[in-house]
Amino acid sequence: MVDSAPLHDPTRDLYVVPVRHHSPACAAHLAKMLEEVCPAAVLIEGPCDFDPLIPLLCDARTRPPVAVVALRNLEVEGKGGAGRKRATSYFPFSAHSPEYVALRHAAAKRVATSFIDLPSHARAMLFDGEGEVSRTLQGDETLFESGDYVTGLARELGCRDGNEAWDQLFETRIADGDWRRFFADVGQYCACIRAATSASSMERDGTLEREAQMRALVARARAAVDGPVVAIVGGFHALALFGDHPDDGPAVAPASKDASAYLVRYGNRQLDALAGYSAGLPLPGFYQRWWDWHFGDEPGGGSAEWSNAVIGGFAAHLRKNGNAPSFPVILAAIEQAQRLAWLRGRAMPLRDDVLDAVRSTFIKGEIGRDDSGVLGEMRTWLTGTAIGDVPPAAGSPPLVEAVRSEARRLRFAVDDGEIRTRNLDIYRKDAHREASRFCHALALIGAGFGQRTAGPDFRNDVALDRLFEVWSVGWSPMVEARLIEMSEMADTLPEAVTTVIAERIVALADEGLGRNARAAIDLFATACRAGAGDNAARILGLVEAEVIEDAELGSVVSALSDAVLLRRGHGVLGITDPGPIDHLMHTVWRRVLALLPELAALPADQARPALDALADLRGVIEIARSAGFAFDLNVFDDALQRLDAQQLAPQIAGAVMAFALLDGRADSETLGARLKGELAGAYVDPADRLAFLGGIIAIARELLWTLPQIVEAIDDVVGSVDEDAFIALLPHLRLALMPLDPGEVDRFSAMVAERLGIREDMLARVIAIDEAELLRNVALDRDMARKLQAEGVA
Repeated sequence: MVDSAPLHDPTRDLYVVPVRHHSPACAAHLAKMLEEVCPAAVLIEGPCDFDPLIPLLCDARTRPPVAVVALRNLEVEGKGGAGRKRATSYFPFSAHSPEYVALRHAAAKRVATSFIDLPSHARAMLFDGEGEVSRTLQGDETLFESGDYVTGLARELGCRDGNEAWDQLFETRIADGDWRRFFADVGQYCACIRAATSASSMERDGTLEREAQMRALVARARAAVDGPVVAIVGGFHALALFGDHPDDGPAVAPASKDASAYLVRYGNRQLDALAGYSAGLPLPGFYQRWWDWHFGDEPGGGSAEWSNAVIGGFAAHLRKNGNAPSFPVILAAIEQAQRLAWLRGRAMPLRDDVLDAVRSTFIKGEIGRDDSGVLGEMRTWLTGTAIGDVPPAAGSPPLVEAVRSEARRLRFAVDDGEIRTRNLDIYRKDAHREASRFCHALALIGAGFGQRTAGPDFRNDVALDRLFEVWSVGWSPMVEARLIEMSEMADTLPEAVTTVIAERIVALADEGLGRNARAAIDLFATACRAGAGDNAARILGLVEAEVIEDAELGSVVSALSDAVLLRRGHGVLGITDPGPIDHLMHTVWRRVLALLPELAALPADQARPALDALADLRGVIEIARSAGFAFDLNVFDDALQRLDAQQLAPQIAGAVMAFALLDGRADSETLGARLKGELAGAYVDPADRLAFLGGIIAIARELLWTLPQIVEAIDDVVGSVDEDAFIALLPHLRLALMPLDPGEVDRFSAMVAERLGIREDMLARVIAIDEAELLRNVALDRDMARKLQAEGVA
């Protein structure tokens, strides 16, 4: 049994107010208490380095939800040694946060106010108990939802979890007049939660260190003012502020060159405990309505009016999409909510009563596990999309203001957190191309603004006939927080893009992609899609360095393909000066030429990737020719001729022959002579002869239709072997013909059939079977032949 939790220390005239963050009931009772006590100082649990932001928080133009975002530099170990990264955490305020109510009261009464927790850069504030960077600086309140004490209490009260138990015990008392009894009960509740928590876990997650800081700053404030001192802290910490603690050291100073803080807009989606915010209540839009109903500009009435307002408001929301239930169903839900509240001993329906009423009346049939449909829409509506506002004096960095202004100019909504679909006609409308580049840029820097769901892909030459690019976008506080992180390195979005790209290129080595041309140009392509093409000089040198050092032909050819496709689509990408891409394209081309001689050293069993690269190279050359991009093909032809004079793997030799045939350096007579030499024994293994033919087909399968010598060679190889050799040869034959599509396979089959004298109507009756079935049939045929031989009837 835990002793009654104290609220007032008369020897120090200190009031310690235990609250739950963002609780409307705690905020309401705290307002009454402050009016009655008239404190000389108001102290609030929160990082002490946030004190300079208190005037902004109390500014009349500040409209919650808002948050202080703390940026800290951390030392991290990487493959390249020690480095630094940014950690971002938030201290949010809603209109019904007890901390916000206390700040506004103190400002109105001109009472000294300060935060009393460790500074945001202290290690106990940086990391949670698992060693991860904390998302919230308000502490973890998951014990209020699922701790041992709370779970047992919820079971006794008939509640499904700790959040419903909290509502049952405290939110129902939002309009009570006895703040002393209310906070005594909250303190007792929190003391029981603390008693069920091990000291080791409190030491591990920094709780004890934080409480020592709070005691030190309370003592400092007590010595500085005359009159009552009120300290508002999370209920878990309240008991720790009483009694003597001789081992406490001095308070930690707030200053640090590695930390900074800004007041930013915040949103209900981010406050939602169901979305991972560990110091909030689930579905914060509901509690905002609960607060406004009691203390808004037009306070509401009783249970019936409240039920009608909430459920009727949701029905009106559904009506916008044509999904509203009938009027009798809405009335049934309103009545159901009131009856559920009465049965559960609540004066008015709370969150779970409303959800249960909607679940049992609006929904017909089985409810899926994915929480979709009406119930999922209800949860989204009760979460809310509200985003607060901060005064201009909050002094957002230039990058934040620039991006927000650009978003408005491009007709993106930045005043709520609603997720919207935006269709961009990027071929025909300049403004839409600008909007596309804006979305790509924010995606590149990790701002979380939007996700591309459809559209043409200029890098991979896919879906270029699609006129529209489709994005799912939504402005959120996380966007602005990321921009604040980037603000020390850039003042504009293009600068931020080039900064991130440069960092990623340098980091390729840590990711195992150092000296990888394709990875580097992939990043360059990303920068171009994000509108940084005209500002690419800063990263072009880094990209070229990766290209020049890449020793893999396949990677360099892929990089050349990317560069060519970027050059072809530079207009749509908004690159007014294609010169840098031209320069890059020719740099990659020269690297391809430099790597070609190395093909002579490849053994046959390692030649397949090089063959694929040569096949891709042929396609890139064709695209470049059709687009009017001039490569020095004479140097390419010379390199191939030098290769042809050497002993090559059969696949590579076939590929070199195919290029010679395509460019007119070889003709059908040359091919015929070469094939005769190959079949005469240049390769002992018939599979190698097919590998040579496979090299030709991989580069230019259209030669099958124009040069009959190729079909003749295949027929000679296949027709000259016995059954066992054919089975061994079959996988190699399949590999050689793999580049053919189904239509080309049919065409090739018709050519072979004609050569063998098989009529077309007979070929049409052949039943297609796969390779496995063919091998089973051949094995069956062999077994039958052996049995007939054994019986003497073969």
